[in-house]
Amino acid sequence: MKSFFVLTILCLFACIVSAQVRRSSRNLQPLSKRVDNNSAGTQSGHVDMRITTPQNEAPDDTVTTVSFLGPKSGWGFVKVKSPYYTPAGKHVGTLPGGTLFKYNGVKTTSKNAVLVSTVKRDETWEGPFLLDCTDIAGYEGDPETLNPALVKNLADYFTLNGKIAERKAALEEEAIALNPNFNSARQAQQAYQDSIEKAAERERQMNTLTGARKVKADEALRALKYEQIRIKAKADQAAAAYKAWKDAHPIDPAKLADDAQIKTLEQERKAAAEKVPGLIPKESAIEVAR
Repeated sequence: MKSFFVLTILCLFACIVSAQVRRSSRNLQPLSKRVDNNSAGTQSGHVDMRITTPQNEAPDDTVTTVSFLGPKSGWGFVKVKSPYYTPAGKHVGTLPGGTLFKYNGVKTTSKNAVLVSTVKRDETWEGPFLLDCTDIAGYEGDPETLNPALVKNLADYFTLNGKIAERKAALEEEAIALNPNFNSARQAQQAYQDSIEKAAERERQMNTLTGARKVKADEALRALKYEQIRIKAKADQAAAAYKAWKDAHPIDPAKLADDAQIKTLEQERKAAAEKVPGLIPKESAIEVAR
C-alpha cells in the first residue's frame, strides 16, 4: 500500500513530462528530414512514413526538436514500439510496448532527446542503450523499490497498449498496400536518398584530394547535385500522386472500431488500467515554442 501511495505521487511527474517542439521564430516550416532505414517508419512500424510528401524547402536555420523535460534519472515503460541505439548512436532495433527501462542520463540529438537507459529482458538488465524519449511513460525513482505486483500491472497495461498500436498499424498498412502509387513513390524516394548518400561520399572523398584531382572531383559533385534536382522532382511528383490517392481513399474508421483483435485488446487494456488507477500518465503535451 505504501509503494502504491508513493507511486501515485510520483505519477504527477509523469504527467508533466512533455515533448517540446522548437522551431525557428523566422520560419515555422520544419526542415525536411532525411529518411533512412533506421527511421523509415513511425515508431509503431507504420510503413506510410516511407513516403515523404513534397514540402516547401525551409531555410537552414529552421530546427525541429523534441525535448525531455523530466529529471536526469528515473524509470518507465515503452508505450508503443520505439527505436533504440547504442551509446555511439547506431540503430539497434525496436523495443515493444511494455518494455521496462531505467535511465540515468538525458542526451540531446539533432532530432529528439534520448535517455541513457538499461532495459529489462526477461529477468536481465541490458545496456546501456539510448532510448528515444517520444513514446515512453516515465516515473521518478527505482522500480526495484516498489511492489513487484504493481510494476507488473503497469507492464501489462503498456504491453497491451503496444499491441493495440501494432494492430492498428497493420490494418493501415493493408490499406496502404492498395495504393497503386505506393511502389513507384517508394522507389523514387529511395533513388533520391541514394543520391544524397552518393553525394555525401563524393564530398568526403573530394575533401581528401588536392590540386587538379580535387577540381575534377568538385566538377563531378556539382554535376551530381544538378542531377539530384531532377531526381527529387520525380520523387516529389510520385509522392504527390501517392498522397492524392491516399487522401481520396482514407481507411474507414469503422474498420478499426469493428476489428475483433482491437476490441479484445482494448477490453484487456481497460481491465489492466483498473488495477493501477491514477498511475497511467496522460498523453505528453506538445508545445510549439516561437
